[in-house]
Amino acid sequence: MLRDKVLHYIFNRYMAWRLDSLLYPAYPVLLDYPIDSHPRYGHGKPPHPLLSKLIESNREKYGRLLSSFLNYADLLAAIPADDSAGPDDPSWCNPYFMGLDAAALYSFLALKKPAIFFEIGSGNSTKFARRSITDHGLDTKIISCDPYPRAEIDAICDQVIRSPAEGMDLALLDQLEPGDILFVDNSHRVFMNSDATVVFLDILPRLKKGVIVHIHDVFLPLDYPPQWEERYYSEQYLLAAWLLAEGPKFEILLPNVFVSQDERLSKAIQPLWDRPELNNAYKYALSQMYGFQGFSFWLQANY
Repeated sequence: MLRDKVLHYIFNRYMAWRLDSLLYPAYPVLLDYPIDSHPRYGHGKPPHPLLSKLIESNREKYGRLLSSFLNYADLLAAIPADDSAGPDDPSWCNPYFMGLDAAALYSFLALKKPAIFFEIGSGNSTKFARRSITDHGLDTKIISCDPYPRAEIDAICDQVIRSPAEGMDLALLDQLEPGDILFVDNSHRVFMNSDATVVFLDILPRLKKGVIVHIHDVFLPLDYPPQWEERYYSEQYLLAAWLLAEGPKFEILLPNVFVSQDERLSKAIQPLWDRPELNNAYKYALSQMYGFQGFSFWLQANY
């Protein structure tokens, strides 16, 4: 019986790896014990109680911030749903960065007018950032740190660092001043010398007070969704530990998964999605993100 269970486990993991490898490069990691990977919090279970209380405490600020995004509704509605405008332009219906995540990034840049927008992980987010900079005549400099060269992204950045975060000169982060934005969307996996580990242990502690931080694919106060059991993401657990142990060091500005599950907060941003030009973008985001409006988590250094 035990032998059959072990063989069944190995077969399922192997097949999952083979299927994922059709879409992404596969680098198998062999462990000396099986992982029981499933959501511990949320997704049919209660969310993490302490994280829920912590995130809930700023809900009035989230509501005011979401309402301020409506000031940019006309400009957001002018962004096309598909990529027909051109390879350098943003579009709502892309599979990587959409919905409230894209609207919030555009709006944060318009609101904060940062001197520097520093990305660790670039792509569709870069296109939305450049669109906001152009629409509002900002002097914001885009710095892209990403190991994979893409001509259309390089063309809209002011400085490119084609290196993983763990190989980057961390002194580059010292130029970030209050109001500047550090945008993180990387491997999401915490290993020895991985980019996610470097972000939490080396980069976040050196940021100046007032620097705004975005981390993508964060579901707090929920666990990662069951659809991602085979991805083995772990980044948000470091974020959760940081918030629980040193809560005052970072102020939570906008947790998009929390917003998605809160009726009153969702209503604050709903007028944006009710516009005819954006209704399909909204429906597309919900279909791609398991009913959530977004996966972004925004904070501000407060120490």
